[in-house]
Amino acid sequence: MNDLPKKISQRRKLQGFTQTQLAQSVGITQAFLAEIEKGRKRPSLEVLEKLCDALGCSADYLLGIPKSRHHKMLQENPPSHISPVITEEMLKEIEDRNITQDDLRLAIKLAQAMKEEGKKA
Repeated sequence: MNDLPKKISQRRKLQGFTQTQLAQSVGITQAFLAEIEKGRKRPSLEVLEKLCDALGCSADYLLGIPKSRHHKMLQENPPSHISPVITEEMLKEIEDRNITQDDLRLAIKLAQAMKEEGKKA
């Protein structure tokens, strides 16, 4: 959980939020968010969930848990149609964005259909 302050701050800046904007969207004060980002305060589970929603990432990512069950499942048993092309970086991005296996399958089917359509043109 030592990474939490740093990751919240980095993610907030990456998303283009000021502390005030993020705090308002989460329903906390800017001062409380500043204390979280400094590591002096810890968010409740409810606030952590709202931070994840606002920042577009998983709690595992913010908490510094490198491989959640979903990530491990994809790594150990990737869907057969993606196993030869999926990289560790892709797995990390999938995890950070909370992409489900069903969403991943749909995205791959769409990409394959677009590729086939391109061959016909």
